[in-house]
Amino acid sequence: MDVTPEYLPRLETLLPILAVEEAVWRGDRSFSRQGWQNRTRLRNPDGWQWITVPIERGQRGQSIDDTGIAYHDGWRKRHLKALQYNYSTSPFHEHYAPDMEVLFNAKHETLGQLNRAALELILRWLNHTIRWLDPDIDPIAGSPDATEGPPDLIAPAAGKPSQEFEHPVYRQNYDGFIPGMSALDILFNHGPQALHQLARAL
Repeated sequence: MDVTPEYLPRLETLLPILAVEEAVWRGDRSFSRQGWQNRTRLRNPDGWQWITVPIERGQRGQSIDDTGIAYHDGWRKRHLKALQYNYSTSPFHEHYAPDMEVLFNAKHETLGQLNRAALELILRWLNHTIRWLDPDIDPIAGSPDATEGPPDLIAPAAGKPSQEFEHPVYRQNYDGFIPGMSALDILFNHGPQALHQLARAL
């Protein structure tokens, strides 16, 4: 399975990862300003909002793993405040908030480093371990040289949810249900029970 890095990934990207134990981190793919690589959506009282990680200037065409993060505008504090404002009344925000503070207090130099750290944190919360394969060494299922390996699942391209993906409907912190939020949304609202919600989409 190839994993295209997303910032605090959506369920469309997270669920295929939960179905495998091995995957390839594709931080070598080009950064796209119109994708989900440096932004995600949070549920809020008015519907939803973007939170975006600013990147250094002059990096057009850089790979995700080489895309530098800009730290001059205090985005980490804004993102923590957005999470606090939108989710402080959700049942499990306090349970996960300390780990989120650790994530944001660490100064990741590149977008790839931040996205991988965020994904691995979410996987740890869900008690899921993944082994990252080196595509130059490990055979990948679906390739001519593959014998045994992970299923040939490809995460949806940035900004293009899979047509086969059926988004699970779950209780959110505000009235109504809006799909396409960061996976943090279901975790803050359902905690360990999120797996039962997610199982319906696996």
